[in-house]
Amino acid sequence: MKIFLIGYMGSGKSTIGPKLARALDIPFFDLDKIIEEQEGMTIASFFEQKGETAFRQLEADLLRSITLVNDSFLLSTGGGAPVFYNNMDFMNEHGLTIYLEMNPKSLAQRLAPARAGRPLLKHLNNGELEDFVAVKLKEREPFYKKARLIISGLSPNANNIASTIKENYQSK
Repeated sequence: MKIFLIGYMGSGKSTIGPKLARALDIPFFDLDKIIEEQEGMTIASFFEQKGETAFRQLEADLLRSITLVNDSFLLSTGGGAPVFYNNMDFMNEHGLTIYLEMNPKSLAQRLAPARAGRPLLKHLNNGELEDFVAVKLKEREPFYKKARLIISGLSPNANNIASTIKENYQSK
């Protein structure tokens, strides 16, 4: 089974992903961590040195490579991954997409402490952060909403999600 975990930055993909993969007994991959390891720099440094276009192309290339090389996995994607290079359609064609849905206020509260390490947020003050998140989320939601499974809320339970997947999606 190939599972793609999507959602806006701060939605908890990197936190719940390993737990969900363990509950499903499949390997876990974090696309941003793979990029950082491969490139020898943080995502923020990559953005600064090579730009967003180069990042999005590398992200799309690695998404496809991981998907085509591995038979079973749970992949946590970056927040923008579903939006570029037909990635969302690619993920839906090759596996189960799960959207971790949260509202802009909750996302902004989670993101505020780690703003410096987020290329798209580091220049924003607290007052601008929630507005920025709301605008970006509205732009990205048409892509996110293409997910086959949407999980809403602040603290989704990996075991409950695993049960839902096993009952409804595992044989597909």
